[in-house]
Amino acid sequence: MSGLRVGLVLSGGGAKGAYQAGVVKALAEMGTQVEAVAGASIGALNGAILASTPSLAAGAARMEELWQTLATEPPLKYNLPAYLKLALAGGMTLSAGNLDVYLSRLSALAGVNIPADFLEFLGGGVFSSGPLHALINRYLDPEALQRGLPLYIAAYESQDGRSDLLAALAAEAGLRDTRPAEFFHVQSLPPAQQRDALLASAAIPVLFAARKIGEKSYTDGGLGGWIASQGNTPITPLLESGIRNVIVTHLCDGSLWSRHAFPDANIIEIRPQTSIARGGGFSDLLGFDQQKIPSWIAQGYADTRACMQRVMDATAARDALGASEKGLTVHDDSLPVLDADLNAAMARLRR
Repeated sequence: MSGLRVGLVLSGGGAKGAYQAGVVKALAEMGTQVEAVAGASIGALNGAILASTPSLAAGAARMEELWQTLATEPPLKYNLPAYLKLALAGGMTLSAGNLDVYLSRLSALAGVNIPADFLEFLGGGVFSSGPLHALINRYLDPEALQRGLPLYIAAYESQDGRSDLLAALAAEAGLRDTRPAEFFHVQSLPPAQQRDALLASAAIPVLFAARKIGEKSYTDGGLGGWIASQGNTPITPLLESGIRNVIVTHLCDGSLWSRHAFPDANIIEIRPQTSIARGGGFSDLLGFDQQKIPSWIAQGYADTRACMQRVMDATAARDALGASEKGLTVHDDSLPVLDADLNAAMARLRR
């Protein structure tokens, strides 16, 4: 696979983004050359780390270092005022342990009359973005990003927290799709907005507050075009930039995103070969711990090696077939000469 030049799409999926550290490590070992990166949500943050490093191998090492840090220092700090409002709106007793219980009920919110004072909470977030901001400051060099690989991110224009959440739930139920995500070329944004754009792309509704990009508020890019994963798998900006060979990573089992929607592109998909779930739902989305993260890194590495090996085998078989066809063509071209030589020899024997 040495010398393959591609664009790389890093989809969203919360803590499962550790999988992408394994993907990038395998691609680096196989000599892949990435020309540009596009990411959504956690994929946008991973993409920023990768885009700001001098090589794919350096990016893989940096990403693995980041994820090992996340396994021991989860980027989740309760925004206590918002959490209190959440608990009160749900009639619950405040405790850290029951957060997951309450969030698991969000799938039923589409049929619930949400209290009016819940709207204020939804404009904030259960978790503070402070730890994520600190991680970006620690691991991302703004100057290196500015001169690094082109980076595109997906973000979803936020109406308000309640509307964003219910739109996603309606799309999940198949009632109507969400609006498309918007795509931003990070290096074209003013430097002061670049971190906010990355945080906006990863601002999972309810969990994190929306962020400003310019004059508008944006939230998790994965909300856009929910049914076909238009925002969560942001291949479009790479194709619009002229890239035609793309590797796409997925962070969910059985993603409905289809490469057949992009017939003019050569797409290799890295999909989990075995279940990527380690509990499911919010347990995986927020699974920044020392058991899950190493297993996701290892799975991403193994899946990528297996997938790319199949591509390499298919390419080798195609090249061998082409060489055989060329040999047959040369052989066919030489037949008239051989026939002429044989006829001349027979003529001499008859004399």
